[in-house]
Amino acid sequence: MRESIRERSNMNTNEANGIKLVDGLMPRLIAIDHGWSSIKTPNFIFENGIKELKTMPATKENVLEYRGKIYVVGQGRMGKQETKTENDNYYLLTLVAIAREIKRVGYSTVQKVDLAVGVPLTLYGKEKKAFKNYLRANDKVGFHYEGVRYVIHFGKVRVFAQCHAAIANRMDGMDRLTAVDCGSWTLDIMSVVNKVPVLDDCHTYQLGLITAIDRIQKECYAVHGKEIPEYIINEVIEKGDTDAIANNKAAIMDTINAGLKRYALEVEAKLRELKIDFDFTNVVYVGGGAGVMRRFGSCTGDNVRYVTDVRANALGYQYLAQNLV
Repeated sequence: MRESIRERSNMNTNEANGIKLVDGLMPRLIAIDHGWSSIKTPNFIFENGIKELKTMPATKENVLEYRGKIYVVGQGRMGKQETKTENDNYYLLTLVAIAREIKRVGYSTVQKVDLAVGVPLTLYGKEKKAFKNYLRANDKVGFHYEGVRYVIHFGKVRVFAQCHAAIANRMDGMDRLTAVDCGSWTLDIMSVVNKVPVLDDCHTYQLGLITAIDRIQKECYAVHGKEIPEYIINEVIEKGDTDAIANNKAAIMDTINAGLKRYALEVEAKLRELKIDFDFTNVVYVGGGAGVMRRFGSCTGDNVRYVTDVRANALGYQYLAQNLV
């Protein structure tokens, strides 16, 4: 078995390629939502596809160089994995997310970094330690991203619960609510009382947006003879329309919208199976599908809210890490 690129380095913990870490360097907090289709930080969203290259491409845009290997990131969606710790993909994506956040604010490329991340609430006890150890496998790493050298010394890794983080600072005036996270691969439903998740009333289903997207693509091919790229359907999900031009665009849009409507009704049906009464329950939709529920859901009212910012979990991890001791 090949050596994992996450195994600890023998480099001196105070030096990396001649660059010395200043004693007492204050850690920078970076929050990352490791999604099944995209990586989100408080300031960036990029697709989680990652591909190893044999040679350096013509441009170093989106190129990661780490331990003698070259990768291009952000070009398409990664295939489904059983877990996020089964290979090095999400570790490499973490390095990219860190580099982007450091570059944005112009910090030194030698940093101590604390991470705030998350796992599903229903798998929190099972996955928290494994994910923390996965991200904290190295005390220090050196890598190049887009041609710039970074040296990162890892500090704390705090792991929070997805979905709950997305609403952590959005629960004012609601003692009881049901949070519904419409993610890429899963639908997470969580009951909250006095801002605390009710562990016995949290559920995860294989009913994510990718299910709806795959079904819409098949329907478009069957009805219109067109293979509609996933990015076009994502544009419709995010903006309600697409900039793509087609002779029969209106008819294709009708098919896409019908598929999204079907998905919204399936989500509401799942909530009804759990005895959630839309007349009396505060419902908060989060995740990539929150916009779909706002546009196509049949259950609306002042007690139904939508957090459509797909960075909500990342922002929530940041908020919790900054405000919880």
